[in-house]
Amino acid sequence: MSKSFKLVEPRGAEAAPSTSAQPAPETDWPLCFICQETTPESLTSPSQNTRQDKGSSYSILAGHLRRFNELGLLPNSFLLSRLDEGSGVEAALSANNARYHKTCRLRYNKTKLDRAEKRHLKIGADEEEEVVDRKRTRYLSRPSSTETKHQEVKCFFCGEAPGSAGLHEAATFQLDSRVRSCALIMDDMDLLTQLNVGDMVAQEAKYHRNCLLNLYNRAR
Repeated sequence: MSKSFKLVEPRGAEAAPSTSAQPAPETDWPLCFICQETTPESLTSPSQNTRQDKGSSYSILAGHLRRFNELGLLPNSFLLSRLDEGSGVEAALSANNARYHKTCRLRYNKTKLDRAEKRHLKIGADEEEEVVDRKRTRYLSRPSSTETKHQEVKCFFCGEAPGSAGLHEAATFQLDSRVRSCALIMDDMDLLTQLNVGDMVAQEAKYHRNCLLNLYNRAR
């Protein structure tokens, strides 16, 4: 007697989730193309306005919506891309004789756009001014070249700060020549290395008077 087998899925097994992408939202043109909601408010369209060309009205409205979108002021629920059916927003509005609530239309009129533009420009100007202020603060808090130079001045011989005794500046080549002679006599390689950079006058070398006298005494 032959045996047959039947594959049975375990109970409670869940179906694999669908990997298909969610379809892009489409505009329900019989509704207000802006809010896509049914409300007691009646709908209107440029075709009902005999004083203005239909195409011109849609063109102006499309331009306003694009600019609001660039400023990031359209609500998340209002995707401007859903109004574009391939030939641009203006063409889609005209082809579908798009209708809207007047209250929805007023949210994106020229007055509201001008105010939004001014706020955007003010924010940009404030941010730029803040950057300038930060740079100015850093510049003012940075020590001047004179202050930095003064802070870095040290004795040519001992490498210490001026202290209460103060420092004298090398002003003659005779001083440089005598210091070199002392360095050679004592075979002071550190001092000779400093002197090899250039003469003491050119280096604007400064020194403690006692350090110079000690050098002379040690070289005797």
